[in-house]
Amino acid sequence: MLNNFILKIRRRETPFYNLLYQIASSVLSINIPDFVLPIYKMLYLERQIRINFFRRVGTFFYFEPMFRSRCKKVGKQFRYIKLQQNFPYVSGNIQIYLGANVILHSRSTFSASKVFDAPIFKVGDQAYLGPGLSIGVAKEITIGSNCFIASNVSISDNDGHPIDPMERATHKPVAKADVKPVHIDDFVWVGEGAKILKGVTVGDCAIIAARSVVTNNVEPYAIVAGNPAKLIKKISSKS
Repeated sequence: MLNNFILKIRRRETPFYNLLYQIASSVLSINIPDFVLPIYKMLYLERQIRINFFRRVGTFFYFEPMFRSRCKKVGKQFRYIKLQQNFPYVSGNIQIYLGANVILHSRSTFSASKVFDAPIFKVGDQAYLGPGLSIGVAKEITIGSNCFIASNVSISDNDGHPIDPMERATHKPVAKADVKPVHIDDFVWVGEGAKILKGVTVGDCAIIAARSVVTNNVEPYAIVAGNPAKLIKKISSKS
């Protein structure tokens, strides 16, 4: 009965219901007066300080050391940024090596296939790994030093599933011959949402534009973009 009454107000079927609609709209559009906003500003600051404090405490004493314990090696001054997803998704026997001053977000995925015994994911010093990073490794994926990997980047050294449909149907892994390691050299910038596929080597100081799908090697100091990614131009090698 109440739902029918509300529906009639929304439809404004009669002048009476239209009047109720106008009254309700006026009430819902009322805002807190500006002169009390300083109080809410203090409440906002208190909330931010409280959230950041407990987030940092939880990260320092729980999430960060737990993730480091899962890695084979983590360098000094590792920075773990906890987002709404508290802990990265890690599956398989992946061997994670992180250099010094690496920044990693908790919203990340590290998956190792069962093709080889101990797939390796290795990152050099002072690398930034953005939120939403997805690593699918069967043998080896390496990222050099001083690299900037933007958000939602996907890197894989295999296709994930066999090409043969019957092998896929029986959940067989990809063949060892179809696994091709990925190597990203130093000072590389990978844009948001880019995908780097198997067998790719990205040379020093290269730039991969956002949303690009990289299927072939990228030369040093090259800017590539598109699907599949193609050379846009070369940049100066001068520092």
